[in-house]
Amino acid sequence: MNNTGVLAALGCLAIATAFADEVLFKSGDRLTGTIDSVVGGKMAFTSKAAGKLTLNMADIKTFSTDAPIEIAMADGTVLSQKVVASDEGYVSAMPGGAAQPQSISLANVAKVNPEKPHWTGAVVAGAVLNRGNTESSTASVGADAMRRTDKDRTSFGAGYYYANQRDNNTGKNSTSADSLFLKGKYDYFFSEKFYGYGNIKYEKDRIANLDMRLTPGVGLGYQWIETPDLNFNTEGGLTYVHEVYTDPDDTRDYMAARLAYHLDKSFNDHVKGFHNLEVIPSLEDIQAVLVDTDVGLRAAITERMFVEAKAQLAYNSQPSEGREKKDLRYTLGIGWAF
Repeated sequence: MNNTGVLAALGCLAIATAFADEVLFKSGDRLTGTIDSVVGGKMAFTSKAAGKLTLNMADIKTFSTDAPIEIAMADGTVLSQKVVASDEGYVSAMPGGAAQPQSISLANVAKVNPEKPHWTGAVVAGAVLNRGNTESSTASVGADAMRRTDKDRTSFGAGYYYANQRDNNTGKNSTSADSLFLKGKYDYFFSEKFYGYGNIKYEKDRIANLDMRLTPGVGLGYQWIETPDLNFNTEGGLTYVHEVYTDPDDTRDYMAARLAYHLDKSFNDHVKGFHNLEVIPSLEDIQAVLVDTDVGLRAAITERMFVEAKAQLAYNSQPSEGREKKDLRYTLGIGWAF
C-alpha cells in the first residue's frame, strides 16, 4: 500500500473514532460507541465490538457524546446539548456559541434520551379442545395496555374466560365458566413516587349468578420501585360496590375500602414474573370482602411473542345462594406484546 493509501486508512480510522460517544469508568477503563439512553440508574449503550450493553451508572466516572443528547434532570429541567467529559461524577454540557459550559452532576440526571410516551401492552389467548371420550372446550383471552409519562399513567385491561363440556351419555352440554371483566385506571403523580388514582372495573360471571359488579374508586398510591427490571407499587383508597345477582335476584350497594399492590420482575432477558393483589373489604359489613389476585410467568419466544402461565383466584365472602366463595383458575396462553 502506498503512502496515500496508508494516510487515507488512518484518516478513516480517526474519523470513525472521533464520531463516537465515550464512557469513562471509575476503574479507568473506556468504552466507545453510542449512548442510547439512561433510566433507573442503568445506561443502555451500543458498542461496535460488544453490541448492546447495560451499564451501571454507579460505575461510570463521566462520559462524552459526539452529538446533542436529551438530558432530563431530577428537578424537571430538560437539556438538549452535546456533553464532554468532566470531573468524576460530572459532565459538562456544551450549549454552543459564546455561552459557557454547564457542569451537570450525574446524581441529578434522571434520564438521558427518555423514551417518548407511547402505549405498551399485550394480548394473550389460550384454548383447549378435547374430543373423544371427553368432549370439552376451554378458551380465554386477555389484554392490557398502559401509557406512562413523567406526570401520569393510564392503563386499561380486559379479559374473557369460557369453558364448556358435553356429556356423551346424555348429549347435554354444560357450561362451567363464562366470565368477563373490563377495567380502566388513571394515576397522577404528585411527586416521583407519590400519586393519586381513579379507577373503575366492570365484571360479569354467569356461573356465579353475577349479572354485574361495578366498582368505581379513588385513592392514593406509592411507587416504591420503577425500573426496566423491577416495578412495585402499593395503593389504598375508597371504592363503591354495586352488584346485581340473578337466581335469586339480589342487588347490593355498599362503600368499601381498597388495598392493592402490583409487582413485576424480569429475571433475565427472556423470563418475567408478575403478581397482583386487590382486597376490597366492606365498610358497612365486616363479613363482606372481595379478593382478586394472580401470579404468573411470561417467557419470550421472539421479540414480540411469549408464553404466559398464570394462576388466578377470585374470592367473594358472600356469594350468590348456592355458589362457592372461591374461583381458582389456571391458564396457559400465547401472547403478543406491543
